[in-house]
Amino acid sequence: MRPRALWVAILATIVAPLGARATSSPSRDSGPIVLCYHIVESPQDPRMEISRETFEQQMRYLAVTGYNVIPLREAYDYAVGKRKSLPKNAVVVTIDDGWRSTYTEVFPEMKRRHFPFTVFIYPRIIGQTPIALTWKQIKEMSDEGVDVESHSYSHPFLTRRRNTALDDQHYAAWLEHELAESKRILEEQTGKTVSFLAYPYGDYDHYLVKNVAEAGYEAALTCEFGRVHRDSDPLRMKRFVIDKRMDFAAFRHYLGASPMKLEEMTPPPGEVVDFEPSVIMARIPNYKSVDPHSVGMALMSMTGTVPYTYDPRDGSVSVTIRKELQGTLQRALVWATESKTGRRIEAMWSFRLPQSEAEPQECPAIDASPASPAVARGGGGALRGTGVQRR
Repeated sequence: MRPRALWVAILATIVAPLGARATSSPSRDSGPIVLCYHIVESPQDPRMEISRETFEQQMRYLAVTGYNVIPLREAYDYAVGKRKSLPKNAVVVTIDDGWRSTYTEVFPEMKRRHFPFTVFIYPRIIGQTPIALTWKQIKEMSDEGVDVESHSYSHPFLTRRRNTALDDQHYAAWLEHELAESKRILEEQTGKTVSFLAYPYGDYDHYLVKNVAEAGYEAALTCEFGRVHRDSDPLRMKRFVIDKRMDFAAFRHYLGASPMKLEEMTPPPGEVVDFEPSVIMARIPNYKSVDPHSVGMALMSMTGTVPYTYDPRDGSVSVTIRKELQGTLQRALVWATESKTGRRIEAMWSFRLPQSEAEPQECPAIDASPASPAVARGGGGALRGTGVQRR
């Protein structure tokens, strides 16, 4: 394994800074987006890990707000024309490298939500450190349906320009080993065919692409941001890299959500309420411009799906609380789809329960919405949902 300092320095050259990514708008293409994670809940990596709470929040968001988590194979089939369509708001979840947290943190959460996911593993790491996976854990995950694919044999830069110390003959032999040996070992350990590769560090060129295809891989994934299009090159499939610098608003933005205006939020944004509310509600002021069947609402601190009510006559949407709220900070999220453009829009606001009055604010009172709070108002319900956006 590489020294930690070198690992961090290499990642700094590959993954674009969050600020740079934020200058670009997310694609409006209807194709799926592939998420790329590395470590969940480990202090060993100063950058590529995210907390358990962050990962669970992101998976809950996908589960309750109308996203459909699909296998990587379906995204590939869509790209090459084997599938004519995919579910709306399709997302693929991938985990790179082979860290133990894939088994201890990711696997249980994904099983609980019945979400498929892909693990890209480089065999050289397995069993070599206490924070790496074991072959027994990999086999268990594979037997339960987790897609195990290749991340090369030892996770080096694979391109010729990164390996100038080798002559052409030795480079060709070394590259063949990195690609073929990883595939062979993973197939031997899981008993399943390995068809996909994730380029280590996202580093590739057209020469490497050719070698990957010759080694028997059907597709390969980069670290470049973007969606998988109908005409995407399967050996250059793009991904959305998640790291600890990304907050929840940025995560939602890069999945395709644009700001949404809300009014009359109850409880009002930023307030410390002196009672546990029985109803959380808001109003969409431009409700006539949204598809009424696309409107949804969720309280992010609650587990499971929570029924919401939407009235298309005035744009009011609400969630009725039927059990005790957990935690101090509460985040209410509203989403919809614009009728004319098909664009997804969202707004989130936060309030706090009384026992947390002395605690610091953890997030903005209003997130991804330019709306200002107004006087709370009630609203009847004509359309009822389950917490999942209807299609």
